[in-house]
Amino acid sequence: MKIWKIVARTWALFLLASACNTAEPTSAVLSNEYSPADKADRADSMPVYKGWWAVAQFPEPVAAGQVSNPVRVVPGSDYGYALLAPGWDATSDTPPTTLIPLRSTQKLGVGRGELLTFVVSDQATLGDCRAGMPLTQEDADYITRRVFPGEFATLAYDAESCTSSPVAGDEGDAGGTSGSP
Repeated sequence: MKIWKIVARTWALFLLASACNTAEPTSAVLSNEYSPADKADRADSMPVYKGWWAVAQFPEPVAAGQVSNPVRVVPGSDYGYALLAPGWDATSDTPPTTLIPLRSTQKLGVGRGELLTFVVSDQATLGDCRAGMPLTQEDADYITRRVFPGEFATLAYDAESCTSSPVAGDEGDAGGTSGSP
């Protein structure tokens, strides 16, 4: 019986030690790489209202040319999702009236103790019709219904035109509380 306890404790210590192979936390940032000078026909600002990757939300707006504060994440690989708010002031207390759901063009991955950078730009994300990169309606529905359902609770989103319209009987806007997938 004593040998069993020694083996069990040794195994538990081994599992604990192997689970923490770095003292550095795994984290992620959202980098908004739009800038007002990108395109002359765009509004002066292209802030990201919110973002999401795997199990982590980027809850604070990120102005064009800025990077979010780091958030803790778990190692893995998944698509990144964001809500672009063209023409909205990222320092405003009022939610944006126009939101464009975006998805990273490829899965983003991060290992234990590393930093993931979720880049939001015309080249790194799909969804902005003005960039000629609309989402499929299936992807847009996933983002608006599963990733950010609060922001689209009273809206129907058309991926082909990148426009939202009130759901029959509602007069809602794009603001609201966020959800998670």
